[in-house]
Amino acid sequence: MPKFIQTESALAELPSNLFDSRGRHNSFDIKTGVSGIKIGESEYDPIKHTPLDIDPMSTMGMITGMPYVRQVIPSRPIEANVILHNSKEGSRSDIFEIKSRLASSLIGEISRAMPAIRDRINCYVIGDDLELSQELLKLGANVVKGTEDPVIAATKTADLCMNGLAFIISDFERLPLQDLDHMFSRTVGIKVNHQYDVNIDELRGRKAVLGVGGSREIRLWKDKDVDSFNKGLKNHDEAIVDRLKKVGISLARVISDQSETSGFNVKRADSQIAEAINRL
Repeated sequence: MPKFIQTESALAELPSNLFDSRGRHNSFDIKTGVSGIKIGESEYDPIKHTPLDIDPMSTMGMITGMPYVRQVIPSRPIEANVILHNSKEGSRSDIFEIKSRLASSLIGEISRAMPAIRDRINCYVIGDDLELSQELLKLGANVVKGTEDPVIAATKTADLCMNGLAFIISDFERLPLQDLDHMFSRTVGIKVNHQYDVNIDELRGRKAVLGVGGSREIRLWKDKDVDSFNKGLKNHDEAIVDRLKKVGISLARVISDQSETSGFNVKRADSQIAEAINRL
């Protein structure tokens, strides 16, 4: 399973007070209360505090006989959802394998960055019901039935992104999140594509014709044909990226690379995901 070192570090640095319902990690603010990491005590002030803030086990309180309150760095359990979206239409089996490896790796890194006993990590598979990898099965991935329709898949995905930190792994071709009345301010989108979804430069110069649907054919030895097709791929990809950014998703990119053991460049993917987390 690929290791995402930068991703783990980025997760560990997320402070708990950035978003509701997320964060075992230390808050930037010192507060009065019972829950959190105790850093000291202060004398009870009826103007600033309530009687419920009084710490009956306070050392200073026992010594002086005066009520004292705890000063803490807030700490809350994290909930993180890893959502793997699949669509049989136009999808390749190797891309599904890459998505599965990414989901497994993310869950591993999140687990290492979230060691508190009350932290929760969930993995869901949305969309077409494809066979899960053994790794995902061992991690307890949940297949969400009845989400083959893109609109239903998008609605369910949005619901899962409402609590805690969320990671959506998809090509986002058939996941119309932009059509929902929802902002994904706590969500990292990992856009996974085959190299040929981005450009076909690898095929340039071959004495062959590439059929791309309908009656259209790309003469690979013709730079004009290849350049025109690449431009169309780029415009299509940029339109999807723009839609995702408009609904608040912090985006990372993963492109297939068959020269890599994992099917993608692990170091580049790790850097992309870490940067996306840092933008939250």
